[in-house]
Amino acid sequence: MSLRPPCPLPENQPAAGHGEMTLAEAQAEAGRCLSGHSCQGCELCVLICPDLAVTKDPDTGRAVIDLAYCKGCGLCAEVCPKGAISMQLDQD
Repeated sequence: MSLRPPCPLPENQPAAGHGEMTLAEAQAEAGRCLSGHSCQGCELCVLICPDLAVTKDPDTGRAVIDLAYCKGCGLCAEVCPKGAISMQLDQD
């Protein structure tokens, strides 16, 4: 089974080098584009954290925040392209 690219191409003709996608390629592309609010392991939060409180989990590849070091500046949430990090007030 093969699928066409998700966006319409000019005059409904495949562009050179952009023929049909395999099912696996289409699923990977859909996962990349439609996985909002889910950490994709880009590590922007790891790079921006001034407290070194954000690390990447070696098993899942996702961001992990150590609240013992996090001062709550919110930079990680601001730079996250997927919106996977949100800031919430502490209820204590």
